[in-house]
Formats: sequence, structure tokens, C-alpha cells
Amino acid sequence: QEGGGFFERFRGRLMFPIHNESGKIIGFGGRALAPHDEPKYLNSPETPIYRKSFVLYNLHRAKEVIRKVDRTILVEGYMDVVGVYGAGVHEVVASCGTALTSTQVRALKRHSDKIVVNFDPDAAGANAAERSIQILLEEGMHVRVLHLEGGLDPDEYVKEHGEDVYRAAAEKAPGYFYWLADRARARSDMRSAEG
Repeated sequence: QEGGGFFERFRGRLMFPIHNESGKIIGFGGRALAPHDEPKYLNSPETPIYRKSFVLYNLHRAKEVIRKVDRTILVEGYMDVVGVYGAGVHEVVASCGTALTSTQVRALKRHSDKIVVNFDPDAAGANAAERSIQILLEEGMHVRVLHLEGGLDPDEYVKEHGEDVYRAAAEKAPGYFYWLADRARARSDMRSAEG
């Protein structure tokens, strides 16, 4: 940046290979290891073979299990996929550093039309979940939302509670409407006419 030659694009980052649906590596995601490094996640630039709006992280590994259990679990990030998959829940995927797209949803629907959305419990995660629900519904998916207790993201939750508890929570996840209604109630004063 100061004009002194070249430096490694992904230096000081934990690397995640990104595969296409057939399992070939087409790009990389790099998570910053130092807290001051920005952005936190940096993906390979788009190329003719890597278009992030077309790719779902881990779909090449998850697709057989998704067909078998007839459900996808959609999480936000690479670490959530690695943690949940590593705990034994293998039907898990994430979008690659981009908002969910119709193209990605159609790729999932080829394997199952049922999906559990399990984004981080913070405000950004809830907003992303709300946007994703709209796209999923437009593509005819059956959507449920898993909200984990204790403010934990999926990776943290499965580490703390284990595969069986996480799987049971995913099985019992309510339909999207109940989650959206709870969000609307939380934003409004339900004791007033305006609310």
C-alpha cells in the first residue's frame, strides 16, 4: 500500500478452502487472526469459476446428508460450519461472505426443500436471518428458525452442549412465522394501540 512492492493478500489469516458442489477448490476465505486486521473475513476475488453468490460453503460435503435427513441447516460463517459439522451434524452449510441469493437457494432446493436457519443471535444475525427468510420463501422452501439460548452462536453452542442437544433443538425449531412474530412483538409496545 505504501508502494514498496508486493505482499501476501491473505497474510496473518486462517484459511478456508471454498469448494464447488462437486468438491473442487475454487477459492479461499481468510479470517483475520489479529483483532485489528480488517476486514475480519476476506475472500478470493471473483473469477469465472468462483462467484460467491453461486457457492455455498460445505455443500459438497453436506449434500448427501441433506438428502438423507431431508433438511439443511444454514449458518452464517465458516467457523459455524466447521464447529457444527465437526460435532457430527453434517447437513450444515453457509453462504460465502455474502447475503443469501436465489441461486444459492435453488442449489439447496435440489437436495431438500426444508431448511433450518440458525444465524448468530446478535442484531446483525437476526437482520440477516429476516432477509434470508424472504428469499427462501420466494423459492418455495419450508423454513424454520433456530434461535439458540444464552446468546451463543452455533459453533459455541455445539461446543458447550454437544451434538445431541443441538440436533434436538434443530428438530424442534419453530416455523419462521413464529420467529418473525416474536421479533415484531419485541420491537413494538404491545400494550398500546400503535404497537
